[in-house]
Amino acid sequence: MMHMMFLQISRLIPCSVVQTPNALDAWVTDNLSGWFGTDFLGMEWWRWVAIAIVIAIGFAVDIIVRFILRSILRSITHADKHDVELVQILKRVPRPAGGAAGGVMWLILMPLIGLPEGVLFYLQSAVHIYITLACIWFGFRGTDLIAWVAHQKAQKTKNKLDDLLVPLLRKTLKAVVIVFGVVYLADSMQIQLAPIIAGLGIGGLGFAFAAKDTIENFFGSITVILDKPFEIGDWVIVDGVEGTVVSVGMRSTRIRTFYDTVVTIPNSILVTSKCNNYSKRRYRRWKQMVGIGYSTPPEKIAAFCEGIRELLRVHPYTRKDYYQVWLNTFDDSSLGILVYVFWTAPDWQTELRERHRFMLDIIRLAGELKIEFAFPTRTLYMRKEDEWQNGPEKISAMRPDGWMESAEDQGRNVVEEFTSDDDWRKNLPPPYTFTGARDGGAGEGGEG
Repeated sequence: MMHMMFLQISRLIPCSVVQTPNALDAWVTDNLSGWFGTDFLGMEWWRWVAIAIVIAIGFAVDIIVRFILRSILRSITHADKHDVELVQILKRVPRPAGGAAGGVMWLILMPLIGLPEGVLFYLQSAVHIYITLACIWFGFRGTDLIAWVAHQKAQKTKNKLDDLLVPLLRKTLKAVVIVFGVVYLADSMQIQLAPIIAGLGIGGLGFAFAAKDTIENFFGSITVILDKPFEIGDWVIVDGVEGTVVSVGMRSTRIRTFYDTVVTIPNSILVTSKCNNYSKRRYRRWKQMVGIGYSTPPEKIAAFCEGIRELLRVHPYTRKDYYQVWLNTFDDSSLGILVYVFWTAPDWQTELRERHRFMLDIIRLAGELKIEFAFPTRTLYMRKEDEWQNGPEKISAMRPDGWMESAEDQGRNVVEEFTSDDDWRKNLPPPYTFTGARDGGAGEGGEG
């Protein structure tokens, strides 16, 4: 658009100054020394001086436009000298804009000098090319600024889709700048593009076959944007590759694996392959069998199970509307209690920490209730038949009314007693943050 305006200005100027050279010649003859009217290399000296003045005015306009535009951009972007990237961008963007403005001044002032038609034609053509190149350069620099602003906006939002779109926006805008720049540059050089385009159409079929994979990858990137199977930073498995999404380009998607390698996947694969996105899970499931000894009385089993349920009710990162804790199996060496939990932890490290805390609390609960965890054993009993009838007292099957409620109350009271002073009862623990090897934290990795 800017270059079209420049072309219109340059085409209108000669029509408006047809009489100007005669008036200027008369003014030079009447007011300047005769020496200025002498010829030098085919033109009067005053015309050479006028050309130098026009060039100086163009450079002056260049500097002024740079200064004004840089001040405006700093005000709009609230640039800080500590933001090195933005400072560098703001230095580069005004430079081509000032060059284009100086070129416009040359187009406006050169016809006023009264140069020979041949010289004026070549000079105007050269200035047209210069302005076009400056506009292309300005488009590239402006794209960097737009991408920087978009990136800052994207960082302030919780939605990760804009993090994916910003790199694509930058590349797309630069491609558009190149296309329009080539068109206007050809116009400035008076090159007819229609015959060239028609000639390219002859080989279009062969080009389409050659660009088949590129086109598929492009539509794959469009699919990612529209369908949103994953976002930047998501933990995914695509075509057997597991890792974290680093970037999505026009041709490929890059995934950083848990071995810290980067795998490049063509976007065409995303159209046909399954994508397992672990980051989209609402909960992280954990299923565990807790084995206790066969000698444990029913009251303590009931109290133990209810105590574990109470832990799930009060722990900060457990799903409160669905969990299962039941005596579930008679194993070879133990009574198996099923503990079926869903964690609401935001990441794997936090889940590990909360699972660690929860398991320690189960051990504390068992210690308070004097319940022994089972381990693989094999016991050999030697008995005499005549002494069997007078053997140890068996556990009675009879229980008084309300024994189950009483045992569950005991489990809840025990949990309330030994967790009442724990910090997490009052304050939600923050997500896990890796601070180094001395912290004992785990690095990036998959889930067992």
